Amino acid sequence: MTTIEQVDVLIVGSGPAGTSTALHLLQHDPAWAGRMIVVDKATHPREKLCGGGITHLGQNILAQLGLEIAPKTFAIREVRLTYEELSYSFYGNPVLRIVRRDEFDHWLVQQVEAYGAPVRQGEGVKQVVPYPDYVEVITERATYHARVLVAADGSRSFVRRALKWDDESRVARLLEVLTPENAHMQPEFRDGIAIFDFTRMTDRLQGYYWDFPSYVHGEPFMNRGVFDSRAQPERPKAPLKDDLRELLAERGRNLDEYQLKGHPIRWFDRNGRFAMPRVILVGDAAGADPLMGEGIAFALGYGRVGATAVVDAFARQDFSFATYRERVLADPLFKQINIRVWLARLAYRITNRRFVRLGWHVARQVIRFTRWRDPNFVPNQSPGQFRQPVADNR
Repeated sequence: MTTIEQVDVLIVGSGPAGTSTALHLLQHDPAWAGRMIVVDKATHPREKLCGGGITHLGQNILAQLGLEIAPKTFAIREVRLTYEELSYSFYGNPVLRIVRRDEFDHWLVQQVEAYGAPVRQGEGVKQVVPYPDYVEVITERATYHARVLVAADGSRSFVRRALKWDDESRVARLLEVLTPENAHMQPEFRDGIAIFDFTRMTDRLQGYYWDFPSYVHGEPFMNRGVFDSRAQPERPKAPLKDDLRELLAERGRNLDEYQLKGHPIRWFDRNGRFAMPRVILVGDAAGADPLMGEGIAFALGYGRVGATAVVDAFARQDFSFATYRERVLADPLFKQINIRVWLARLAYRITNRRFVRLGWHVARQVIRFTRWRDPNFVPNQSPGQFRQPVADNR
C-alpha cells in the first residue's frame, strides 16, 4: 500500500523559480522548512541550456535574501547591441554577470537545504489530480497530498499539461553551442563584452544571435546561440540551425564540431492564467521575457511573488489564489516584463532595414544621456523597487 505524505506546500521544480519560492518562504519564517517539499526529476548539478546572464535585477533579489553569488561568474562590463556594422553599448561595473546554470542552480538548492528544507532530486512527477482540499501529486517515488502546489517546472511544465491549462501562450525558440576559446585572444574575454547581434531581424529571425564569454569547469568557453521570439507568429519560422551555422561561420567556427542544444521559452502573457485553486505557476511555467529572453531575474522574482501569495493563502485560509495574477502584474519587476512584451511585438514587427538602422543611430544618442554610458556605473536597487514577502490581510 502506497504511503501518502501530507504536506502544506509542494514545489515541483528546483530551478531558480522553485528555489526562490522556497527561500522566500524560509526568509518569512524558517519553520516553513518543515512544511514544504521540493521535488525535481533532475539531479543537481544538472546541465541547463541558458545564456546564464544575471542582471542587477536578479542580483538585487538574491541580496534581499542575504545571498551573494558563490559560483564563479564572468563580469560583463559592456553589452554591445549590433545591427550590420552599427552598434551601441550599455556599460557598467558590471552590466551583468554570466554564470553556468548547473553550478548556479545547484548552489541555490544547497541554500534551501541549509535551512533544513527537503529537496528530493531524481523524482519525476507522473500524475497531478486536483481535489477540493488538496492536490494529489504522484511521483516516481511517492504520493503527496499538498494543500498548495507550486509549479516551477519550466516552459515544458508537466503540471501545466497534466492540469490541461487552458490559455495559449506563445513559445519562443533558442539554440546554443559552447565553443572552447583562448581567453587571451578573444576581446570578449579580455574586455568583458557580451554581444547581441540583431542583423538577421530584418531577414527572417525575430530575435538575435549572441556571444557570451563564460567558464565551464574553469575553462574559457564562448556561449553562442540564436534566439527567435516568434513575436509575429504569422511570419514563417526562421531556420534556426541554418542561421546559427552561417553566423558561426562568419566567426570562424563550424557548427558540426560542437554539441547543439535547443530549448523553448514560454512568453509572459498578462492575460494568461497564472493560478487555479491550490495551484500557482512560477518561472518559465508562467512566462518569461520575450524581448531578450532574460530568464533568471524573472524566475527569482516569481519566487518572491509566489511566496507572498502562499503566505497570505495560509494566513487567510483562502486557497483560491484569485488575486495571484493581480499580484504578479502589480510587482515592479513584472511591470517591466509587460513593457518588454510590448517592445518585442513592436521591434520584431519591423523588417525595413532603413528604419532599423535609424533606430540604432537614435539609441546610440539616447544612451549618452543615461548612466549606462559610464563603464564605472554600478547598477543598484532603486528605493522602493522591491518588496519583502508579507501577508496580505485583505
